[in-house]
Amino acid sequence: MKTHNIDENEDRISDLPNCVLLLILSILNTKEAVQTCVLSTRWKNLWKYIPVLSISSCHFETRMGFTIFVYQFLYLRDNKTALHTLDLHRDGVIWPGYLNWVIKYAFDHGVQLLDVDSTFYYQHYPLPYVSCHTLTSLTLCTNNQFGHPSSLFPTSLNLPALTSLCLKYFAFHGSGDDDRAEPFSSFNSLKSLIIHCCVQEQNLFISSDTLVYLRINTFVTHQCWKIELSTPSLRSFDFKGNPIQKLSGNNNNLSSIKHVKIDVAVPSYIEKYPLVLFNWLVELSRIESLTVSSSILETLCSVPGLWKVDFPYLQNLKLLKIITYRPSAIPERIVDFLLQKSPLAKAEIIDLTRYITTLSDARIVRIEWMIMLV
Repeated sequence: MKTHNIDENEDRISDLPNCVLLLILSILNTKEAVQTCVLSTRWKNLWKYIPVLSISSCHFETRMGFTIFVYQFLYLRDNKTALHTLDLHRDGVIWPGYLNWVIKYAFDHGVQLLDVDSTFYYQHYPLPYVSCHTLTSLTLCTNNQFGHPSSLFPTSLNLPALTSLCLKYFAFHGSGDDDRAEPFSSFNSLKSLIIHCCVQEQNLFISSDTLVYLRINTFVTHQCWKIELSTPSLRSFDFKGNPIQKLSGNNNNLSSIKHVKIDVAVPSYIEKYPLVLFNWLVELSRIESLTVSSSILETLCSVPGLWKVDFPYLQNLKLLKIITYRPSAIPERIVDFLLQKSPLAKAEIIDLTRYITTLSDARIVRIEWMIMLV
């Protein structure tokens, strides 16, 4: 029987092809990837060809160290290597000129996924006149949570390949005199849109022939602007906040929406707007699944004369999910009311407290508890 002597000090990883080594480096954060240059001459310059960059200020002792590292890394990186992903997170305020330079570098090198998260207090985000034909996913967060005016989202972007857009702590403002902002109409390939804690002083008009998924998270409790949708392909609508904004669709194209999820930020506050919430359900009458919090149902019950209302809606509903911390707080009659035109629909209670209880409604066929929302 032959035996093979294996040298414990043999460097087998360095014998791997460049494509494999670059894949390994792309999994690391970029600072760690650069540090591999000291391993051997084989690794000395590999970091210059990494296609996926993940740079966070949490990996640096000082903010200045982070700033200098990003500048030197991009300056020394191989200029002919395409950049697939740039994930840039800075804890603290970032200078507009510096941010503009970083984003321009990404666009010039064919970036496909761009995620920039940094505190930004300036009115105009540094993307006024940019074009990128490779970008498919864009996430921008200004971390503006401390009373400073929100930065305006630029309306002159040319991103024809963009399919996914996530915006956090921005403001939208229209350029015309019709009292509405239309910031997304130029994105002709957009399929997923997430708007998180953005400020809106005008009616928000979302126009897209390709949009499939829309999520709006808002903490603002006093704004009564209108959400106007012209989205004939929209299938899922996810809203978290206080549903006090009017919801309307252009030419009744809300009928394309099949799945709706509504949760609240301040349950006690939305009690002032039960009719607005009721009208949402009327507008979304053709949905197939509805997920709501128990606070939503309690608010609906305060609609004047609700039990006498002829409710010929939700006829296509197949599933009603109720998320609650207190199952006993769910008004029993409201389930019957919502399902009166959909007798085959199932109702499920997601009890976040692990406490399992039952309701008298016979159509609640399964009761389950979960710790995390699904």
